[in-house]
Amino acid sequence: MASTVLDRLIGWVNPRAGLDRVQARTAMDMIRTYEAARPRRSDDGWITPSTGPNVEVASSIVVMRNQARQMVRDNPFAKRIIDVLQSSVIGTGIVSQPNSGNEKLDDAIQKIWAAWANTTKCDADGRTNLYGLQALCGSALHEAGEVLIRFRWRNKADTRKHRLPVPLQLQVIEADYLDHTMNETSLANGNFIVQGVEFDKRGRRVAYHIFTEHPGEYYRTGMAGVKPIRISASDIVHLYEVKRPGQVRGVTCLHAAILPLRDLQDYHGALLLKAKIEACFTAFVRGTGSSSPLGNDAGSDRSGSRIETLEPGQINYLNGAEAVEFANPSNSDAHALLSKTFLRALGVATGPTYDQISGDLEGANYSSLRAGKIEFRRIVEQKQWSLIIPTLCEPIWDAFVRAGAMHGLWDNDECPAEHTPPAHEMIDPGKDIAATVASVRGGLKSWPQAVREQGYNPKTMAKNIAEYNTLIDKLGLVLDTDPRKTSRTGQAQKHSGDAESPPAEE
Repeated sequence: MASTVLDRLIGWVNPRAGLDRVQARTAMDMIRTYEAARPRRSDDGWITPSTGPNVEVASSIVVMRNQARQMVRDNPFAKRIIDVLQSSVIGTGIVSQPNSGNEKLDDAIQKIWAAWANTTKCDADGRTNLYGLQALCGSALHEAGEVLIRFRWRNKADTRKHRLPVPLQLQVIEADYLDHTMNETSLANGNFIVQGVEFDKRGRRVAYHIFTEHPGEYYRTGMAGVKPIRISASDIVHLYEVKRPGQVRGVTCLHAAILPLRDLQDYHGALLLKAKIEACFTAFVRGTGSSSPLGNDAGSDRSGSRIETLEPGQINYLNGAEAVEFANPSNSDAHALLSKTFLRALGVATGPTYDQISGDLEGANYSSLRAGKIEFRRIVEQKQWSLIIPTLCEPIWDAFVRAGAMHGLWDNDECPAEHTPPAHEMIDPGKDIAATVASVRGGLKSWPQAVREQGYNPKTMAKNIAEYNTLIDKLGLVLDTDPRKTSRTGQAQKHSGDAESPPAEE
């Protein structure tokens, strides 16, 4: 704490007063500190290390990844979370279209792109199309925290043999292939490696060290595993969400939900066991005698052995058979409330709403669903435009354009593209469409923007509308869905040169 001129002056005139003044100011500064930073007895055992992002991830990446996968395999709520995120962020696929400004070039690229992206020609495994690969990447991203896509460039012979539109295919690789144990502070060329990712002196990614086989495929690799190979960073797309600046590897989106998921799973298991035990006790027959009306000794079977197992509907004889008491299993609404609390916590930790995770729509209405979906859509759109499109879609598009130029299909090896994510489902189509129309008519959004929100490309839609309008006019058809001919109420629209048409209705 720096002393002021007044402090020094008072200390020179009256040292005792000056010391009291400094002590008082120090006490005030202590009072003004953050309450959360002050030590408390209840915080004993709370470890808050100041580790860097990569040290933090390195110690947890494998454990959390395996735990998340186990949860997705066995826990219905974990699987539902991943399915909701994948279907919302990727859905039917993010569509890319050329937008170079050269219509002839755009048409040529679009034709080849459709032949490549819409078929299994783009998949190195030959199993699915580009949008299936996007879905696979989306699932791996949210479940494991990261996924790799390798560009597999094909020579002319392979291109002809497999009839590829361009000499390029994509290979999706799990994060396990990237050797997280490889760390080098300084290589001979001055580069360094962090968790399998190699950087140059300026901190730019130059290579990835990837296993040739999955380290967990013991039937192929053996227990000794395999050695990684060095692959240029220009041939790798590393898809993961950066949570801290400088973070090299990704972590599962379930990282904050693993413990609640496990607790919820254990809680439901305990409740189920409790219910099964209570269901086994139907009635208790009490008495003072030693005989049983059924001919069995109390607490034993026909062979005289003590009964140690429980069966549904079991009647238990206790010291004879004079009085019957029926079991009254306990029941509490607290169980449902606690489960809802857990599920809401899972939604807070991962993004999807409570109703999306649980499937419970009891008490839901338009307002509550809309409020929840709006917030979730912000999360989805952030992932689409800040992660999926720039990190996945654009690199794949650029590689495709380069591959076409290499193949002599066009001259330019660069061409900008427009990317259109799938549309969000409308909660109330009547209200949502009316609001969209009002926004466009009021100038709050453009028609192309409204079209993109529905998951369509405006240029393609405009061409389709013009094409079918020409066809309809040629055939002499008048449809009540054609705004050129009819109003919203179905009345004929007035056109210039058509004096007999009634005025258009608003």
